[in-house]
Amino acid sequence: MAAPFAAIRILGTFNRVLGTVSVFVASALAGLMAVIVTIGVFWRYVLNNSLPWVEDFALIMMVTMAFIIAPYAYRTGQNVAITILVEALPRILIYPIRIMINILVLWIVYRYFIESLGIVDRGWAIRLNSVDVPWAYPYMIIPVVFVQLGLVAIELIARDTWCLLTGSGEADLPELERRKSTG
Repeated sequence: MAAPFAAIRILGTFNRVLGTVSVFVASALAGLMAVIVTIGVFWRYVLNNSLPWVEDFALIMMVTMAFIIAPYAYRTGQNVAITILVEALPRILIYPIRIMINILVLWIVYRYFIESLGIVDRGWAIRLNSVDVPWAYPYMIIPVVFVQLGLVAIELIARDTWCLLTGSGEADLPELERRKSTG
């Protein structure tokens, strides 16, 4: 009985570390984007000579930030959610609902992962506007993030299944996070 829970904890640790790295990388990209845009504004309005690559780089960093932070937001429940109905239910009913939702999310992630491979493939034929770099390079973050989202979905399904089968909340990620923040 301890082996499945140990596997859930290992996957959870892996996802938590990836999420922490993602937050750091997204924060660094936000800072870098702010610096690059500020340089672009200075160059355009003070020196009266615009830098053509600023818009492309800012766009790439913004899209990359949005994708890279998604698994962290999904795992920690910081995504958009309507919880009023779920919070009114008894805990024993919450787990099956979350399992069904996360299975649906896993299926969607799988479908979009397959589509993202095609996006990367098509990106080799498209060049950035200002520099001769294929769009495939910025697009490569998409399948990577979908793999990470899939791992988070598997972890959440496993945690909720464990809680449902054992009748305890020891693997319930929202409960564990709540305990960390209050105590």
